[in-house]
Amino acid sequence: MVLQRWQTVFLLLAAIAMAVFTFMPVMGLVTDNGNITLSAMGCDEGGVSSLVLLVMDCLVVLLSLVTIFKYRDLKLQQRLCKVIIMLLIVIIVDIAVMWLMQRGQAIAVLTPWVALPFVALFFTIWASGRIKADRKLLSDSERIR
Repeated sequence: MVLQRWQTVFLLLAAIAMAVFTFMPVMGLVTDNGNITLSAMGCDEGGVSSLVLLVMDCLVVLLSLVTIFKYRDLKLQQRLCKVIIMLLIVIIVDIAVMWLMQRGQAIAVLTPWVALPFVALFFTIWASGRIKADRKLLSDSERIR
């Protein structure tokens, strides 16, 4: 197979979405002490970082980029996509748990950037489907020989 396949584009878009997610605020908290933003990096003033989000986000970006260059081994590429999907689900669950935990203590408002893990999940599932189609095409062509 060649590097210029659809799964490459989808995995690259997923990696870009999660790289942007690293620097964007996930949740805004309005407390008695003032406003606090929660993000993976905690980059703005008064921002709080979440180490779990940062580690999982970096793993997703790194694995997405590694998966792109494993185009010669479609079985491994598909397994890596499944790992990325599981990590993205963990990120989404982590955000939901953080939001639910903060609701009793402060007003927790999710930002629009929280949709980026869902976008990355969509692109990764789409890439996995394209890898599956490539594997089927290869097996069909080998059977014809």
